[in-house]
Amino acid sequence: MTSDSRNDLDRCTFNNNSNSCLCNPWEHTYASSGMLDYTDADLAAEMNALSFEQRQAMEEDIHGVSSVIEETPDFLNEQITQMQKALLNMCPQRRHAWGRAMFLRPSLGEDQRLYVMCLRARRFRPEDAALLLAAYFRAKLDLFGDELLIHRITWNDVSRRPTIFFCRGATSFFLDLSRQHPIF
Repeated sequence: MTSDSRNDLDRCTFNNNSNSCLCNPWEHTYASSGMLDYTDADLAAEMNALSFEQRQAMEEDIHGVSSVIEETPDFLNEQITQMQKALLNMCPQRRHAWGRAMFLRPSLGEDQRLYVMCLRARRFRPEDAALLLAAYFRAKLDLFGDELLIHRITWNDVSRRPTIFFCRGATSFFLDLSRQHPIF
């Protein structure tokens, strides 16, 4: 036996219950915190028990790929209407900033781009999109106040202290004066 093969054997540990080598991941049983042992074979059996659609949905979740939602004008109008109803049914404390923005600029209620942006972010779930819209305006109100609640936030709107933080921190912004926007 050569010294290389002896070192390989010394590095190899065996499971107490059987003579299977722990270096082989297909034969190893992984112990979990107080639960039954769960092997790769168990995982494979569970995956094989799923229907094709369930496996496809799981793969899409894992890889961040999802099915395309057809955005027809009728579908968008229906989703926007449901989202507006969800905003009206929301508790007043949660939609306070949205109400304030609507008071300052009533045309925001007719801005379909804003609704569609939130609907797309929440995969066309109107209640979730309404919560996102309310949280978006709440964050703008908390961070920038009434002055910028209804305006687009630009680099010039950020005070000096946060700009120093961003320029020295892990995230850096470099101003490209030819394009008038920060480069990340």
